[in-house]
Amino acid sequence: MRYIGFDVGDGESAVAAFEQGSGIEPVILPVCGAKSFLSAVGSIGGEIVIGERAYTEALADGLSVRFKSRFTYDPTGNEDIVRFVRGALKDLTESGSLLPEDRFVIGCPAGWNPAARARYRDLMTRAGVREPQIISESRAAFLYAKYAKTVALDIDILNQSALVVDIGSSTLDFAYIVDGRETGVGTFGDIALGGGVMDAELLRRCVEKSRDKEQLKQVFAESRSWYSYCEIQARRVKEAYFTQLATDPAPSVTKQVRVCYDGVQRLTLKLDNEEASHLTDDSLSALNGRSFAQAVEDSLRQAKRLTSDCPPKLVLLTGGASRMPFFRTLCRETFSEAAVVCCPEPEFSIAKGLSYAGWIDENLRAFRKAIEDEVTDERVGAIAREAMPSLIPPVADALTELMIEEAAIPVCGDWRRGEIGTLQEMNDRMQRRMVEILDSPMAQQALAPALHSWLTGLTDSLQAMINPICDRYEVPRKEMTLNLTASGTGSASLNAKDLMHLPFIGTLLGVVISVLVGLLCGGTGIALVAAGPIGFLVGVLIGALVSLFGWNALTDAVMKANIPLFLRRKDLDKQLRSESTKRKLREALEKELGGESSVFQSQVTTGFTKSFKIYLYAIAQAAEIPIE
Repeated sequence: MRYIGFDVGDGESAVAAFEQGSGIEPVILPVCGAKSFLSAVGSIGGEIVIGERAYTEALADGLSVRFKSRFTYDPTGNEDIVRFVRGALKDLTESGSLLPEDRFVIGCPAGWNPAARARYRDLMTRAGVREPQIISESRAAFLYAKYAKTVALDIDILNQSALVVDIGSSTLDFAYIVDGRETGVGTFGDIALGGGVMDAELLRRCVEKSRDKEQLKQVFAESRSWYSYCEIQARRVKEAYFTQLATDPAPSVTKQVRVCYDGVQRLTLKLDNEEASHLTDDSLSALNGRSFAQAVEDSLRQAKRLTSDCPPKLVLLTGGASRMPFFRTLCRETFSEAAVVCCPEPEFSIAKGLSYAGWIDENLRAFRKAIEDEVTDERVGAIAREAMPSLIPPVADALTELMIEEAAIPVCGDWRRGEIGTLQEMNDRMQRRMVEILDSPMAQQALAPALHSWLTGLTDSLQAMINPICDRYEVPRKEMTLNLTASGTGSASLNAKDLMHLPFIGTLLGVVISVLVGLLCGGTGIALVAAGPIGFLVGVLIGALVSLFGWNALTDAVMKANIPLFLRRKDLDKQLRSESTKRKLREALEKELGGESSVFQSQVTTGFTKSFKIYLYAIAQAAEIPIE
């Protein structure tokens, strides 16, 4: 499968192809003989022509440029977009560059809302692109920086916090990524700020200086084609100036243009340091009175404010206009604590990143489907059941201490002081107290160490199921490293608190009550409370009563009797805390929890399996960088 990244730029466009499993970086597919081709469209003799052909062979009818920047507010430019894409597809098809199963990924400004993206997708479909995927251009730039060997960025920096700044002909886009993933800030930008603003201003200023000023204005008012042609020439002059500025501190670029429309008008396009300062520093009506430099600085400062909670360690500059020195200087000054890196081929980084995005998204969809299909309830449940014997003893220990200290001793103390009338009332009170304890954070805290240890013991077996799937779909294992006992925020986790929300609390309650209350208040438990200063006589009396009325009758009578306070003076706390009592309770709990038909084990296994699948699906989704 190949993924075709189509960067439809406002000034220049590019197409890249990435073949899944090839191990080769995306390659640029020439269109009309050029790797980076002009975003221009027109027609000659009824045939759609794009790129340089739209104005070099002959001035095309309906020549149009910068149509993408008009998309969000001027529907008349929509047909130009359709014609341009259709022309590019035709050239790619005729040159044999496309394959029948190629999947197209089209870039759009990060600032476009979902409705704009949906309309843009519809235009791509009308142009002949089969099932186009729309991805933000700033996301594409980030993916290019992450995967392209030519950029060679430190992956640790990329996985901390990064800000992608993509400045093209029409937009200034930002993508903010923390821990390798989109944050709540996500993507944002200025959809009306790009290098094209300077192109238009350079053309306007040069027209004002021309001796044919009035005729040129009349031509531009009547012929969109000639205006577009002259704007293209202004862009070429601007690009040449900033290219030379890298090696020459005072370049001067001049181009003579002949406009042949109802006569011949001459236009001189010139850009030097003085004129460039006007382009960047003079107020512009297109920017509501701000200068281009001021508008860029405002956007950068806004980006700095939005990312202030976790300032970017890396600022990645891309887009053709990122070559302008003043723009790079503003970025370095605004983000002085970050490493500012410029893409080596900014005109191709978006197209290559888009082709990466297509592969990554498709691969991760298949990966998540494999996780869902292969990590089944049966396999997870079997691992949990096999490890169950290691969970029961520490759970029994924790419950024994918790119930004696927080339920039995307080309630028995109330009975001994006469605040509870009968043993039956004490029985009922103890049950209610146990319900409160088991349903409280106290129980979660008490059971947490046992559950933590148990979950840790499951990790290796569960990880062994997941790693082969990661390898098969080229997902780094570290992206799917299980951390079942993590408690940090901002990442998926599974911990003791999650398990405490499972229905095994109800099961524990039934077991604990039956065991503990039985030991304290039933059977031989009478010996715990029916003793005092005359304990020996009471013991004799109980023996006589048993012989007369039978054990069951005596137990029922004692449970309902309001025993005098002087018979309630035995130190029950010591008895309850004795190792003998704890051992009986612990052994009874282990027997109940560990039995072959234990409801506890069944519910824990079912509940854990469900929680783990939810957790696993969450981290599988998080393996993607979900910036749209």
